[in-house]
Amino acid sequence: MVKVTLIDRKSNALTPSSLRCLSHLPTINMTAGCVHGCAYCYIRGYSQYPGDDAVVVYRNTAEQVARELKRKRKRPIAVYFCPSSDAFMPVQEVLDQSYRTMRLLLENDIGVQFVTKGAIPDRFFDLFSHRPERVAGQIGLTSLNEKLNTAIEPNAASADRRLKDLGRLIDIGVAASLRADPLIHGVTDNDTGIDSLFAQASRQGVRDVSVSYLFLRPAITGSLKRSIQDPELLRRILEPFDQVGRSPIRGKGTGSATHLPTDVRQANLGRIRTIAERHNLKLKICGCKNTDLTVGKCHLTNLTSTARAVQHRSDQSDLW
Repeated sequence: MVKVTLIDRKSNALTPSSLRCLSHLPTINMTAGCVHGCAYCYIRGYSQYPGDDAVVVYRNTAEQVARELKRKRKRPIAVYFCPSSDAFMPVQEVLDQSYRTMRLLLENDIGVQFVTKGAIPDRFFDLFSHRPERVAGQIGLTSLNEKLNTAIEPNAASADRRLKDLGRLIDIGVAASLRADPLIHGVTDNDTGIDSLFAQASRQGVRDVSVSYLFLRPAITGSLKRSIQDPELLRRILEPFDQVGRSPIRGKGTGSATHLPTDVRQANLGRIRTIAERHNLKLKICGCKNTDLTVGKCHLTNLTSTARAVQHRSDQSDLW
C-alpha cells in the first residue's frame, strides 16, 4: 500500500538541472519519491526520499508553474518531466497533477518533454494529439523479460505496455524514442535480448534509441542489496564493478560514480550499435555518464522539431 502525502510546493517548480543534457531547459519534479521501485534508482539516496512505499505529491504544481511563467521575460521552449521522479507513476494524484501541468504548458505554447517507465493514460494521448509538435517523449525499457523486470523494476509498466505507448505516441505525431538505460552488464545486455528489444521498438516506428550502462554510488549499491531478493542476480549485477575506479558525471555538482571499465563499455556499446543499425535505429550515447567515451548527448530534450526550437537551438542561453 502506497502512502500518498499531499503538500504545497514552497520553492520554484521550474528548476535548472546540473546535467549537461538537461542544461538548456527548465525541469520539473511532480513528487518527492517514486513508487516504481526501480532497484538501481539514484533518488533512493536523496535526503528527501520518503521511502519505498511512499510518495509526496506537490498538489499546487500547475498553479505554481502559472505564477512562474507570468514572471518570466522569456518563456521556455519546453519543460522536462521529471529528473528525479516520474510524471506517469500509477498514483492518481500524481497523474492528475501531471495532466494539469502539461495541459497548462501546451495551452501556453510551451512544449512538454518527458522520460517515463510508467503507463501513459488515454487522456494524455488525447492532450498530446492536439499539439504533437510540442511534445517529445522517451520511454525507458531495457528488457522484454518480465520476470527480470519485476525483480528490478517491480512497479513500472509492463514491457508490452511501454512498447505500445511508444507506438501510440509515434502514431499521433509525437517525437518518441526508446531509452535503454540503465543496461546491466551480463544481465540485460546480451545479444539475443537487445536484438529482440530493438526489433520490437522498430516495429512500433521507433528510430532513435539512447543507451547507457548502470553506474554505482553507495546509495545505489545499498538499494540494490535491499531490493534484489535473488542472491545470484545480485551477484551478477555487482560483480562487474569489482576493482574498478570512479569517474565523473558531466554536470556541475554531479560528482562521480563507479562505472564499468572504459574498454568494457566501449566494446559493448559498439556491439549494441551494430544491433541497432540492423533494426534501422540510430544509437545515442550519453556524454554525461560516459565522459571517457564521448562528449555527445543522449538527446533527453532534443527531439522537439518545432520551428521555434530550431530557431533557438544555436543560442540555448535564451531558452528560459
